[in-house]
Amino acid sequence: METTTQNPNRGKPIWLHILFLTLTPVLVAILVPWWAMTHGITSAEILAMVALWGISGLGITVGYHRLFSHRSFQAPAVIRFLGAILGGAAWQGSVIRWSSGHRHHHNKVDTDNDPYNAKRGFWWSHIGWIFFENDIDHNFDNVPDLKKDPICVWQHRWYMYLSTGFNFGVPALIGWMTGDIWGMLLFGCLVKVVLLHHCTFFINSLAHISGTQPWSIANTSKDNWLLSFFTFGEGYHNYHHAYGADYRNGPKAYNFDPGKWVIWVLHRMGLASQLQRVGHDVIYRRRFTESLERFSPMPSMSQLRERLESSLDELQAARKEMLAAMREFQERRTVAHRKMFKEQKRAFRTARKQAKRTLREWEITLRGVALQTP
Repeated sequence: METTTQNPNRGKPIWLHILFLTLTPVLVAILVPWWAMTHGITSAEILAMVALWGISGLGITVGYHRLFSHRSFQAPAVIRFLGAILGGAAWQGSVIRWSSGHRHHHNKVDTDNDPYNAKRGFWWSHIGWIFFENDIDHNFDNVPDLKKDPICVWQHRWYMYLSTGFNFGVPALIGWMTGDIWGMLLFGCLVKVVLLHHCTFFINSLAHISGTQPWSIANTSKDNWLLSFFTFGEGYHNYHHAYGADYRNGPKAYNFDPGKWVIWVLHRMGLASQLQRVGHDVIYRRRFTESLERFSPMPSMSQLRERLESSLDELQAARKEMLAAMREFQERRTVAHRKMFKEQKRAFRTARKQAKRTLREWEITLRGVALQTP
């Protein structure tokens, strides 16, 4: 069946979305100061809000985004169930609806078929697209895998009851235990949901406007490290658009990405498998290829280009040999195979350093050529 594309013109207004996403921030702006003046804000209320924001946010990034939308790792039923429940608590739609829209975004980014096309402006990509009907709202042809998952189908069917029950029930239970039901509902439900909404929406809007593009210039996505502190690692958006299947959004060890840390811990516990991770050879080669498309290197750079291509080939071969040695060691667990794996790992690291140095030299030379070109 051919997938229906989105009309660039706005569809009919969805008044439920408009009222909900307009009134909730207004209520927060009114009720939080009033509560502070009449009751005072307790540390328990703030702690509950942060905790519920955290688990719902991780439900979105680990569950909805990396597990279901991109299949960047595999998980047993208990983790899929938690991802569906906690992600649903963000009140951003069912896992099937959310993942379908997100896959449309990646496949048609920056076009009229992109639900939150950043080229239509900040307001549209941030929240405006949710206010109007579009042709893909009920078209889930791009998530056949999720339609076969009984947990996703069950959550999609009962989404409104599950999300509403969690968002009111859990804060109310905490409030009953602490003798502060209304305060917990205010901070653990209303404030938490507004924070989650707009932090997530900033990835669709601000992360396509402000930041850097160290990984790819193929679209408007940007790396914005500051956003990662409020979105549990989603701010490294340029890397994510370049390598959407990678379970990491922040690929470097120092990148703040709680989502990848949770997945890694689940993997160590035996609760996540088949973690997808892009190799340095793929990353470096893409940067090299995009630089060729963007610039026209001078003939005098041919020797440097040949050296870079050779080092990238060597890096690719070294990575394959290292992975093969690692698999051999995991299967047989002998001292000889362990030694072979360590040797291949050292060879890979040496090849990576050489490729990185040559790529840096190539990019510096290209920038110099670009400055000299009228």
